[in-house]
Amino acid sequence: MKTMWQAFMFSAVAHMMYFAATIGWGYWKTTMYQPDIVNAWESVGQLQNEVVFSQTSSPIVYVWSLIGVTVISAIVLHMYKAARQ
Repeated sequence: MKTMWQAFMFSAVAHMMYFAATIGWGYWKTTMYQPDIVNAWESVGQLQNEVVFSQTSSPIVYVWSLIGVTVISAIVLHMYKAARQ
């Protein structure tokens, strides 16, 4: 049971690092953005081509990812502990 707890904690920390990096990258890009207002009004046609529409995934994907990384981490930890004995 201790191995599963360690694997879950590793998975949770890995996911928190992923979310923190994603949020940090978005924050950095937002703070560093400097609009070019003068040239933006000159080329209206190009501005319309720069709009990006995307879709978001379901939050259940992150739950399955957490479970999957936990299982993989548990297998690796079990193999590591078995090799040390």
